Amino acid sequence: MIYKVSLPFVFLYLLGFSHFARAQDLYEVSSIQEIRIYFAEDNWDEILDELYTKGERERLLGNVTINGTEYKDVGIRYKGYSSASTDRVKNPFNIDLEYTYEDQNHQGFDKLKLSNVIHDPSFIREVLSYDIAQKYMPASMANFANVYVNDELIGLYTNVESVDKNFLRKHFGSKHNAFIKCNPERVNLNGENSNLANAHGTNPFSYEAYYTLKSNDSSHWNNLYHLIDTLNNYPEYLDSVLNIDQTLWMHALNYTLINFDSYIGYAQNYYLYQADDGRFQPILWDMNQSFASYRLTDASNYWQGFSVSEAPKLDPLTHYESVSVLPRPLLRNIFENSTYRKMFLAHIRTIVEDIFSSDYYKSRATYFQSLIDNDVSKDPNKFYGYNLFAQNIDTTVNFLIDYPGIFSLMDARVEYLLDYKGVLGAPTINNVFAKTSDHSAGSELVITAEILNTKNVKLAYRIGQSGAFKYIDMYDDGNNDDNEASDNLYGIEIQNVGNYIDYYVLAENDSAGAFMPRRAANEFYTHHTIAMPGDIVINELMAKN
Repeated sequence: MIYKVSLPFVFLYLLGFSHFARAQDLYEVSSIQEIRIYFAEDNWDEILDELYTKGERERLLGNVTINGTEYKDVGIRYKGYSSASTDRVKNPFNIDLEYTYEDQNHQGFDKLKLSNVIHDPSFIREVLSYDIAQKYMPASMANFANVYVNDELIGLYTNVESVDKNFLRKHFGSKHNAFIKCNPERVNLNGENSNLANAHGTNPFSYEAYYTLKSNDSSHWNNLYHLIDTLNNYPEYLDSVLNIDQTLWMHALNYTLINFDSYIGYAQNYYLYQADDGRFQPILWDMNQSFASYRLTDASNYWQGFSVSEAPKLDPLTHYESVSVLPRPLLRNIFENSTYRKMFLAHIRTIVEDIFSSDYYKSRATYFQSLIDNDVSKDPNKFYGYNLFAQNIDTTVNFLIDYPGIFSLMDARVEYLLDYKGVLGAPTINNVFAKTSDHSAGSELVITAEILNTKNVKLAYRIGQSGAFKYIDMYDDGNNDDNEASDNLYGIEIQNVGNYIDYYVLAENDSAGAFMPRRAANEFYTHHTIAMPGDIVINELMAKN
């Protein structure tokens, strides 16, 4: 039998199917999710309030439907520190799909983290921040979701990918190593919180009130203490236990985006995972108060907090050049190394040029607000009026406190950072090139780069496709396949190259540093040698993810 279908019908059907398919991707940033929670108890809110007030980690059973797909007997609780309250209708949710049935998940995700957008009239700070962060380091995906309880719309939430075993496996290839959430049981505005200082002694278990062990092996407290001990007492060996470059990216993102509800503020809201190479990897978390929505102390120059007018000129090297009232060893002890300081400022330069000078963030922010405009207007429990939502993308608005306009804030921030010593005056790296005379594995590989305004050049490389990068010097002396001495062409030869070698270049002068690729080590060059006659050598830029 032959069926005839008109072209307009086919077009509309395919268009609808395409939209439906996109909408089913739980973290597709261009679609708004629909999450419906069903409780048997009429007093479900009172039960969740009581669990939250008591600090219980227990959950209330319910059914959840995600974009039309139902999941039975999931565990649900409220989450957050200041964002949840017994007086609120719109509280943030933590949903565990695996609570009753092992391996129950939605598209491979078994946890839902739904934030209620309480500290953000613009509604977009969290989603925009994660959209930016993903370009530079492993970071959660995030989008928006309309949340219903027993078919009553509670409101529009941000839907942020949980940092859990699935996240670890995706980004680090393992999930069973030491895994730490760096949040104290209670944030102390006059305390050290999760700052990785060694103030609590040499017993690893004395740090339990300040960190949460997310892995199942209690011996992992020893791993955390070894990191703390090395950071505070033996920082010259820190690169063996910490991914320093990823730490610098985290600091650079927090300082550029003025995200002070983080390590640079009260030393909280981040994770640490010890990858298979033995190094802890820092992971950003809870970016809902970025763009100076949160302006309390950075434990240094602004002990009483900073104002909206002061925010654009916050010094990214405060904890090196000024006093830390409370210790910040993950900043100060790393910044004691001049190369690390230059790497940090190079990362800030890259973020500013990629995202802010180019106005990328403005196009993304405008897109996100346009996407959710209708849903914000329909949100019955939003914390700010629709007019503040529309204004806050560019204009400072007031609701108990001032919330900076994102565009006006960041225009001033960019002007300040681009004129900052160490962001200015960087080396210029051109024409990174790899060549080998023998296309087989085990041969020598020569890498050269043309670099201006530099004093020291290093090649970072690793053989294979995982693990830490090693640094070796590159030379402009005429003896390292670099043509003539002092011709600004730097070279180095690497012996016994395997099938894959990943690499990038770091150059520095007295005040500044530069990378090529600029987003190293989240991006790098890969030279692929297949050990068969006649094969082609591939040299290409690769993203880490």
